[in-house]
Amino acid sequence: MTRVADVRAELSKRFEAAGVPMPFLEADRIIGGILGVSRASLYAHPERGISFPIESRIRESASRRISGEPLSYILGDAIFLGRRFIVGGSVLIPRTETEILAEIASGLLTKDGAVFADWCTGSGCIAVTLLAERPSSRGYAADVSAGALDTARRSAALHGVESRIEFIQCEDPDGAEGIIPRDSLDLVVMNPPYIPSETIKTLEVQVRDYEPRLALDGGPDGLDVFRKLLPGIPGLMKPGAPLAAETGGGGQLRELRALAERTAPDLEFVNILPDHRSIDRFMLWRKRV
Repeated sequence: MTRVADVRAELSKRFEAAGVPMPFLEADRIIGGILGVSRASLYAHPERGISFPIESRIRESASRRISGEPLSYILGDAIFLGRRFIVGGSVLIPRTETEILAEIASGLLTKDGAVFADWCTGSGCIAVTLLAERPSSRGYAADVSAGALDTARRSAALHGVESRIEFIQCEDPDGAEGIIPRDSLDLVVMNPPYIPSETIKTLEVQVRDYEPRLALDGGPDGLDVFRKLLPGIPGLMKPGAPLAAETGGGGQLRELRALAERTAPDLEFVNILPDHRSIDRFMLWRKRV
């Protein structure tokens, strides 16, 4: 058997030589993730032996990380607002920006028994977080990807909220007809693909080459999915209900506001909020009363 200390040292050196950020932390996350132990346990028991099959898995995972594959895909999970979510090649890895969107949405979901819809749910991180934080709420999670919905179901079961959520595979609100009653939603939250198609090729390798293009590509100007969603969503919302959306920021905000005015006149613009880097990223509307 090889000792934990020796494998940690080897992986850290390989990661450092390959330019992997935080090489010691990433080595520990791979080793700990595969062994099923904490980083503190790795430090406390450096003499622990690793069997050959497990060592082979660790080395293979390290090679995948060096090639650029995101660590969350290698380990199969990611942390979002302190909760573990299952991820894979069919969903984006949850971002810190989206944690802010979930916090905004949670602050808007104050009514007991509130019903919400999470559009373009992906990993289900927003919907599951809202259900976990608001135990009396119920939700719908919609996505065009069957693979994403399967992943989101697994995370809903992991956090014990599966009885309060309904998953819908659809491209636009018309696909939810007969499932979500009209004028029934207390909140809509959405994080659709918003990166312009030509920008995809400029993204870092671990995003461009590994994360699903379907969840990234918003068309030539990044607004194609918004064009599909905005016209039909107000009909599902209660009068006065809010809609919170994540965007690409910058000039996209102005274009998106104009798009909503043209295609969703029942929505009244409320505000724009910044992310953790002070980039204006989140847009709020409210259905007119």
